[in-house]
Amino acid sequence: MHLESLVFDETSVINSKLMELSQAKQKTIANNMANADTPGYIRRELDFQKQMKQIIGEGDMNRLQDFKGNLVKDDSGPAKLDGNNVVLPQEMNNMMENGVFYNLLAKAFSTRMSIIKSAIR
Repeated sequence: MHLESLVFDETSVINSKLMELSQAKQKTIANNMANADTPGYIRRELDFQKQMKQIIGEGDMNRLQDFKGNLVKDDSGPAKLDGNNVVLPQEMNNMMENGVFYNLLAKAFSTRMSIIKSAIR
């Protein structure tokens, strides 16, 4: 077994992609927060879970590497009088939740690399 196959296997590709998407989601949430007082602004959401699950189910790792998710307007929540529908406490909660998710992914990646390093030694 080659070292490359241990480091760049499907699990690592998926973990890396999830970390990338989590970073993009954090930027989307930050953008929502920055526009909380912008009249007419409709919050954005980075949608990737369903499509990513489908890509992984099909086993198409090349397609997964190019996948960026879909940035969509979320007009499901009530808008204020100025047409803006950003709710800051909810965005802050989303940011914290996404941060925890990213930290778990980073820890999983770090642990995996430590195991591989130990096996090499």
